[in-house]
Order: sequence, then C-alpha cells, then structure tokens
Amino acid sequence: FWKIKLGHKMIIDKNRPFYSVIQVAQILGISADRLRTYDEDGLVFPFRECKGGKRLYSEFDIEWLSIIRELISKNRMNFYSIKLVLRLVDGFSDKELKNKFSKNLEIFPLVLKLRVNPNYKKFIESE
Repeated sequence: FWKIKLGHKMIIDKNRPFYSVIQVAQILGISADRLRTYDEDGLVFPFRECKGGKRLYSEFDIEWLSIIRELISKNRMNFYSIKLVLRLVDGFSDKELKNKFSKNLEIFPLVLKLRVNPNYKKFIESE
C-alpha cells in the first residue's frame, strides 16, 4: 500500500494506483481476462503506466469493481442497466434518493457507495 504521512499518523492513499491486473483479479476472484474486458467495456478506469500501457488499479478501483460485480451477479444487472440507474439518480441528493427510492430499490445501498467513488462521474459520462 502507498502511505502518506500526515503529522504522526500514516494513512493509505486509496486513490493511488498500485495493484496489477493479476493482483486485482485474485482479490476479486475473477480472471485477468475478465478484468481487462471490464476495462475495455468502460466499467473501470485504471491508470496506464507510460511504458507499455500497463494497467494499475487503486483501492477505489477495487471497491468500485467489487460493487459492480455484486450488481451484476446478485442483482442480475448488466453494464447498461447499471449505467442507466446511475444516470437516473445522478441529479438527486442522497436524502432525496433515500426518500424516493430506498423502499423500492434494493440496490440503493450499493448505488450510494458507487456515488462516492471517484470512478462514478467517469462512468456515467462515458459512452
């Protein structure tokens, strides 16, 4: 992990790219090819090293992919439905979302987690 020293505390910079494709695939329990497909399909936006274009993933990327995989596997959503839901809820505050959707939307807690991730805006704005 990359760490930053602030005063006497050490904190992890969750946005700093650190993990390779193989490491992330092992963490998530998927194949490296599946992870590369997620990148090509625009589900995640890893950092590309200048030399050879090697993909590097941050803690935020891993959290993002974990939630996306849960939406795909447990809620039977696909790439397009995830993007549609996130685009639909984009204009609402968290409080408005809770009032309007939480009772009817079992994916509500996952949507809230996705909204705070740095990948969120990149994802909903991508084609």
